[in-house]
Amino acid sequence: MKIAIVSPWFIAPDAVGGTERFVQDLSSTLSKIGHEVDVYMLSGKSYQNNNVRYISFNLFGENIIADEYMLTKKFGELATPDAFRRIANELEQKANFEDYDFLQINSHLFLKCWRDKKRIFTLHANHEEFTILNGEPEYNVMVSTMKEEAKNRSTYFVTPSLFYYDYWHELLGNCAFYIPHGLNTERLKCNRDRRSVMEQYGLDHGLINILLPSRLEMVQKRPGLILEALSKIDPKKRRTYQILFTGLDEQYRENLNILQRIANKNGINAKFIQFNSISEGYKITDAVLIPSKSESFGYAALESLFLGIPTILSDIPTLREISLGAENVILLRKGCLDLAKILNSEVIVANRQRRTPPQEWAQKYDLSLFVERYIDIVRDKLKSYNNPHSSILWRYNQ
Repeated sequence: MKIAIVSPWFIAPDAVGGTERFVQDLSSTLSKIGHEVDVYMLSGKSYQNNNVRYISFNLFGENIIADEYMLTKKFGELATPDAFRRIANELEQKANFEDYDFLQINSHLFLKCWRDKKRIFTLHANHEEFTILNGEPEYNVMVSTMKEEAKNRSTYFVTPSLFYYDYWHELLGNCAFYIPHGLNTERLKCNRDRRSVMEQYGLDHGLINILLPSRLEMVQKRPGLILEALSKIDPKKRRTYQILFTGLDEQYRENLNILQRIANKNGINAKFIQFNSISEGYKITDAVLIPSKSESFGYAALESLFLGIPTILSDIPTLREISLGAENVILLRKGCLDLAKILNSEVIVANRQRRTPPQEWAQKYDLSLFVERYIDIVRDKLKSYNNPHSSILWRYNQ
């Protein structure tokens, strides 16, 4: 089949964000099994990687990479159905998808685009995230537009979380499916030893490393939570930790400065590192912390647990869902105070040894199976198995 994947964001070869990783994993795996795949992006530079063409619409000028502000300024707030139609009018002039068998689309921005094609929308943001970032009125317009598009028999919606599947299925009916994201284990391989990685990034060998592999987004990802928690524990204990922040995208530069000032004020050893590969971060860390307020899935949690690293997770539905059946999980039930208690104890040191998760857990996130499910939707093979609580999909979720 010939497949087009559409993303609002530039997909850099070394991108670490969840949606970017999803697009890379889906496109490269589809290509490996013999499909022709093109990825379309609103901005950035066109290139080719892993036999996949990444094609930029260049909406903002040559090589300019769009952020949320630029998209909002160009398209306006999506507070009326007309805004979706304006986007469709502009983009349909730039891309003729007539030759593609189906489109996989990664944003609600494109709900009115290419309506005569088979389309699978993957829902990367849950309703809590959306209302925090975009507001309730815009969310309501999006949902009403989704309901309208759900009447199109060639349009499907996929959620990577079983928890949120129930929510979307109630809103959208039988065109909603549950497919957890696949895990690209090749990305997690690091051929270097711990000492050489530590030396390259100027890290102290005698401290306990805690890695935050998420982007430095303050409201949803909450990177500041660990600094707040450390400020509440004994200073002597505090100095035994080395906090490794990643996700240093340019739009979060000011957040980096804010976090650095808080760390300096409280005598916290915080390092802000752009690893050559996130596998280097996983290689040297003693524990991974993901303190998110909400997640539609949780790639970093999946990767950390697969590697058997002691992993501290916010006790939210999607992260709890991923942790079921895995090893070395610590759930944060009371936010900052709970984290301070963990950091002030010997829990992390006592659980430093990595423990491989059961094979049944890893199979649930098999990359090939993940891609096959998308193809099966287009081929109508999953129509009769739409409820994962009582269907053939359910056996993958145990």
